[in-house]
Amino acid sequence: ELGEYIRRITTVPLPSAPNIPIIDYEVSITGEWVPWQSKVPQIEVETHKVAAPDVVVPTLDTVRHEALLYTWLAEHKPLVLCGPPGSGKTMTLFSALRALPDMEVVGLNFSSATTPELLLKTFDHYCEYRRTPNGVVLAPVQLGKWLVLFCDEINLPDMDKYGTQRVISFIRQMVEHGGFYRTSDQTWVKLERIQFVGACNPPTDPGRK
Repeated sequence: ELGEYIRRITTVPLPSAPNIPIIDYEVSITGEWVPWQSKVPQIEVETHKVAAPDVVVPTLDTVRHEALLYTWLAEHKPLVLCGPPGSGKTMTLFSALRALPDMEVVGLNFSSATTPELLLKTFDHYCEYRRTPNGVVLAPVQLGKWLVLFCDEINLPDMDKYGTQRVISFIRQMVEHGGFYRTSDQTWVKLERIQFVGACNPPTDPGRK
């Protein structure tokens, strides 16, 4: 187990309760080990809201995962959530995003036929192109807002005859280089305040690439 290995090799003071895994603690801003369980809030769910799809009952795992996602999203880093169907990927992500009011989330459901055109149409709907002294910039219409493109089932798109998943290659280019070439005029378009988040089932599931 990772926790036992860390206890053997580290000289850093660790939590004194050996029966509680290290992963069940976080380090506070003052450098103290704090159990995640102490951060799980007690809530009351009204009877008529029990079956609502957006109701999240906090547990140790949801609080821990949301804190990790919140930190990652606040730094505007791309990420992919991988897990079996029904494991709470989408629920956890949207719960974390509710704590970030400066973000607008747009969900895109990928399929085997998804192409880069889906992303370009989404950009046209939620963003605007602006000419600046440093070139063309693509940014969300709402000033100060970040656009989060949530690409669900991101490992479903088929490969072309060259073995390339075009939409995945397009996303990779935008993440790694911060933009793309607009085919209409061969102009480089720089992305501003646009973030990518993906979710997928394990690659061993049927239909995954």
